[in-house]
Amino acid sequence: MKRKRNHQRKRMTGAGPSVFGWVLLALCWLCVLPIAAFVFRPKTAEAEPAAAEVFSPAAPEEKITETTVSLTMIPPVQALRSDKPTVLIYHTHTTEAYTQTPEEAYKETSKWRTSDNTKNVVAVGEALKEILETQYGFSVIHDTTDHEPPKLSTAYDRSVKTMEKYHRDYPSIVLFIDLHRDAYETDSAPCDYLTINGVETARLMLVVGKGEKYTDKPYYAWNKALADRITAHLNTIDPKLCRPVRVKTGRYNQHVAPNCILVEVGHNANTLAQAKAAMPYLAESIAYAFAPGRIAQTDWAPN
Repeated sequence: MKRKRNHQRKRMTGAGPSVFGWVLLALCWLCVLPIAAFVFRPKTAEAEPAAAEVFSPAAPEEKITETTVSLTMIPPVQALRSDKPTVLIYHTHTTEAYTQTPEEAYKETSKWRTSDNTKNVVAVGEALKEILETQYGFSVIHDTTDHEPPKLSTAYDRSVKTMEKYHRDYPSIVLFIDLHRDAYETDSAPCDYLTINGVETARLMLVVGKGEKYTDKPYYAWNKALADRITAHLNTIDPKLCRPVRVKTGRYNQHVAPNCILVEVGHNANTLAQAKAAMPYLAESIAYAFAPGRIAQTDWAPN
């Protein structure tokens, strides 16, 4: 009898797993559960990368894309064919210049500036004037007054007087363009540009002022809508040709009349040739913005 009970005790103790077996089983589950959770995890949308600062030039390592386009054949706006001026181009910061090249060398009056109007932003304005007149039938006045002296920070105090004079003397003017060169504040600024039809082309940006600090408000909604139309058409040529419209708190003379735009043509790391290369596309986009069906022709009535 004693031998039989010992035999039964041995069978009962051998029926379940040992302590070592339980530990091994637990370790297996610890390994299997994370793998199963990874394999059968629910799929979620990947987070979008943070957007880059749109006003900064392209990083040096950014690949410059090449675009081939044909300018849209926009019929001349017949309402603008007149012996009276319909467009004013002027420059609040008249001496803004670009990176010098052997072909475009100039004598600096200060860093990135020259009074040589064949080498600064005035030359870009002259290129725009010629295209608007010869290709689209606009009648353009290009004012080259230097508004910077005696102090650069008060240049708008003087350029607004120039604009008001033309607005008063030529009520036929219905589009006011303050043409600038944007600033990139380091000497090692990367030169971002596009290659369109094999030609290096500076990028553009339009600026609209809300006049938040002034009781005399600008035609903000009107001018913003115009800037949006021009920008949208520029970016049908190439999505990187024009940065988004920049809205700022100042007025930038845009309280004087509707249809006022401030255009930044490239920045100081671009060359003058790159800036001029953007003018056919800006001229086309201006013509597009004022073409029949996109803006009421009554908007062209003298102010």
